[in-house]
Amino acid sequence: MKILTESNSGPVRTMDKSTTVASYTASIGTAAGGLLSLNTIALILGIIFTAATFFINWRSQHKRHQLELAKRAEDAEFHRARMAELLKDDERALSELKDSNGDK
Repeated sequence: MKILTESNSGPVRTMDKSTTVASYTASIGTAAGGLLSLNTIALILGIIFTAATFFINWRSQHKRHQLELAKRAEDAEFHRARMAELLKDDERALSELKDSNGDK
Protein backbone atom coordinates (compact mmCIF):
# COMPACT_ATOMS: atom_id res chain seq x y z
CA MET A 1 0.00 0.00 0.00
CA LYS A 2 1.43 3.30 -1.08
CA ILE A 3 0.91 6.36 1.15
CA LEU A 4 0.45 9.59 -0.76
CA THR A 5 2.47 12.41 0.59
CA GLU A 6 3.42 15.81 -0.68
CA SER A 7 6.75 14.51 -1.93
CA ASN A 8 5.50 11.73 -4.23
CA SER A 9 2.09 12.97 -5.45
CA GLY A 10 1.94 16.68 -4.93
CA PRO A 11 0.05 18.46 -2.18
CA VAL A 12 -2.54 16.48 -0.25
CA ARG A 13 -5.90 18.07 -0.92
CA THR A 14 -8.63 18.35 1.67
CA MET A 15 -12.28 18.91 1.10
CA ASP A 16 -13.28 22.50 0.56
CA LYS A 17 -15.10 24.16 3.43
CA SER A 18 -18.15 24.93 1.26
CA THR A 19 -18.40 21.26 0.20
CA THR A 20 -18.35 20.17 3.82
CA VAL A 21 -21.01 22.69 4.82
CA ALA A 22 -23.21 21.69 1.87
CA SER A 23 -22.82 18.01 2.72
CA TYR A 24 -23.78 18.47 6.36
CA THR A 25 -26.65 20.79 5.48
CA ALA A 26 -28.06 18.26 3.00
CA SER A 27 -27.71 15.48 5.57
CA ILE A 28 -29.50 17.44 8.28
CA GLY A 29 -32.21 18.53 5.83
CA THR A 30 -32.80 14.97 4.71
CA ALA A 31 -32.97 13.73 8.31
CA ALA A 32 -35.42 16.50 9.27
CA GLY A 33 -37.52 15.81 6.19
CA GLY A 34 -37.73 12.16 7.16
CA LEU A 35 -39.05 13.06 10.58
CA LEU A 36 -41.85 15.27 9.25
CA SER A 37 -44.95 13.95 7.55
CA LEU A 38 -46.77 15.82 4.80
CA ASN A 39 -49.45 16.94 7.28
CA THR A 40 -46.84 18.33 9.65
CA ILE A 41 -45.12 20.22 6.85
CA ALA A 42 -48.48 21.66 5.74
CA LEU A 43 -49.24 22.71 9.32
CA ILE A 44 -45.87 24.43 9.73
CA LEU A 45 -46.23 26.22 6.39
CA GLY A 46 -49.75 27.31 7.35
CA ILE A 47 -48.51 28.79 10.61
CA ILE A 48 -45.63 30.57 8.87
CA PHE A 49 -47.86 32.06 6.16
CA THR A 50 -50.49 33.11 8.71
CA ALA A 51 -47.87 34.92 10.76
CA ALA A 52 -46.46 36.56 7.62
CA THR A 53 -49.94 37.68 6.54
CA PHE A 54 -50.60 39.13 9.99
CA PHE A 55 -47.32 41.05 9.97
CA ILE A 56 -47.83 42.42 6.44
CA ASN A 57 -51.41 43.47 7.22
CA TRP A 58 -50.38 45.11 10.51
CA ARG A 59 -47.58 47.01 8.76
CA SER A 60 -49.85 48.29 5.96
CA GLN A 61 -52.56 49.36 8.43
CA HIS A 62 -49.95 51.19 10.53
CA LYS A 63 -48.62 52.96 7.43
CA ARG A 64 -52.16 53.88 6.32
CA HIS A 65 -52.91 55.29 9.78
CA GLN A 66 -49.74 57.41 9.74
CA LEU A 67 -50.62 58.79 6.30
CA GLU A 68 -54.17 59.58 7.45
CA LEU A 69 -52.86 61.51 10.48
CA ALA A 70 -50.47 63.47 8.27
CA LYS A 71 -53.30 64.30 5.84
CA ARG A 72 -55.55 65.47 8.68
CA ALA A 73 -52.80 67.74 10.02
CA GLU A 74 -52.20 69.15 6.54
CA ASP A 75 -55.93 69.73 6.01
CA ALA A 76 -56.23 71.48 9.39
CA GLU A 77 -53.31 73.76 8.53
CA PHE A 78 -54.84 74.58 5.14
CA HIS A 79 -58.21 75.29 6.81
CA ARG A 80 -56.61 77.66 9.35
CA ALA A 81 -54.75 79.51 6.59
CA ARG A 82 -57.90 79.77 4.46
CA MET A 83 -59.96 81.06 7.39
CA ALA A 84 -57.30 83.68 8.21
CA GLU A 85 -57.33 84.83 4.58
CA LEU A 86 -61.14 85.03 4.58
CA LEU A 87 -61.09 87.09 7.79
CA LYS A 88 -58.59 89.50 6.22
CA ASP A 89 -60.81 89.81 3.16
CA ASP A 90 -63.85 90.48 5.35
CA GLU A 91 -62.01 93.12 7.37
CA ARG A 92 -60.77 94.77 4.19
CA ALA A 93 -64.29 94.78 2.74
CA LEU A 94 -65.71 96.25 5.97
CA SER A 95 -63.09 98.99 6.08
CA GLU A 96 -63.79 99.83 2.42
CA LEU A 97 -67.50 99.91 3.16
CA LYS A 98 -66.97 102.20 6.14
CA ASP A 99 -64.71 104.45 4.08
CA SER A 100 -67.24 104.65 1.28
CA ASN A 101 -70.11 105.39 3.71
CA GLY A 102 -68.06 108.02 5.53
CA ASP A 103 -67.28 109.85 2.30
CA LYS A 104 -70.94 110.32 1.43
